[in-house]
Amino acid sequence: MNENIIRYQFVLIKGLLLGAVFLYHVMEQQNKLLSQYGVWVIYALLFAALIAQGITKRHKALLLLIQTGLVIVMISWFGREYALVLPVIFLSIAGSLKIRYPYYATAILGAFVYSGNIAVYLLFTFVCILLFIQNDVIIDKYKNLLQSYEQNEQRLKHSMDNQSHIYKKELIENSLFFENKLLEEKGRLSQALHDKLGHSINGSIYQLEATKVLLTSEPEQANGILQAVIDNLRISMDEIRQLLRGEKPDKRKMALLQLMTLCDECKKKYNIEAEVIMSGDNKSVPEYIWEVILDNSFEAVSNALKYSKCKHITIQIVILNKLVRCTIEDDGVGCMQINEGMGIAGMRKRVRAINGVLDVTAQIGFCINMILPISTLYNNARSEK
Repeated sequence: MNENIIRYQFVLIKGLLLGAVFLYHVMEQQNKLLSQYGVWVIYALLFAALIAQGITKRHKALLLLIQTGLVIVMISWFGREYALVLPVIFLSIAGSLKIRYPYYATAILGAFVYSGNIAVYLLFTFVCILLFIQNDVIIDKYKNLLQSYEQNEQRLKHSMDNQSHIYKKELIENSLFFENKLLEEKGRLSQALHDKLGHSINGSIYQLEATKVLLTSEPEQANGILQAVIDNLRISMDEIRQLLRGEKPDKRKMALLQLMTLCDECKKKYNIEAEVIMSGDNKSVPEYIWEVILDNSFEAVSNALKYSKCKHITIQIVILNKLVRCTIEDDGVGCMQINEGMGIAGMRKRVRAINGVLDVTAQIGFCINMILPISTLYNNARSEK
């Protein structure tokens, strides 16, 4: 219900009140009123002005003057018994002028003008005052409620802007941190390559230049130097392999670190408790299984944040001898029927690609259970690639 509907409803109520006065005069005067066409015309004009005042927002002052003039003409020409319309018109004018309802009681003063039954006038005035006060109270409550909604919306918008600013600031700080770490790693790797290989390669170049000079005059010595260069370069290649092997990131540690970071973000950004529980020897789990666990965990947590309205998320990883069981569950709103979208279909596809099984339940919260076999043949094939 909005303000326009409330206003239009009260316009109808005022029209009904005016119609009730007209019917009262018809019943009281019987055939006399039927012959007074001027009264009919004034009632029609008064009704039209009253309705127009409630519907349109323009020419308010003109419409109020028209209503006042019509009432004065009706009472002056046709008699003071028509002063029964005074409560409706007076209260309508008072409402338009923003006069508050404690002053509505002054409508009773019209009893001094009315020449009919005073009890009827007072009763009708009392009913009109009650209806107008009720309308004012409803309008005030609606305006206060609307103002409260607007204030809450502004506070929420301000809070979201602050959160967005903080999030962007954290992104920039994290980006700068990782850029610095990357530059440090590049510098360290460059220094290590220089220290380990610079002297060896320079020495090999000098030896090759000497071999070029001795190749025709002393071929045996040249062959000896050439073999020494080959051995030296082989040692250098082994050092390069060893150095790069040490720089290769451990995907197991990276996966666990990313899962921990995901849980921290749930707490910081959404105030949702999230935890990773792991049991068993994670060194026996191949990298491809960690990839599936990580991708599906991100997808499941994202779905929980969007739809489940949960307060807690648990990622449980149990490592057994020949398989890994990963369970991602929340305590949010469940559902009787699960409609698998692209997210669940993608998770199922990743699990099937490594001969695993995925099961989804949603009776109490949402639970995704994955059984992932540790296949030595599959792991070796991946390693060779």
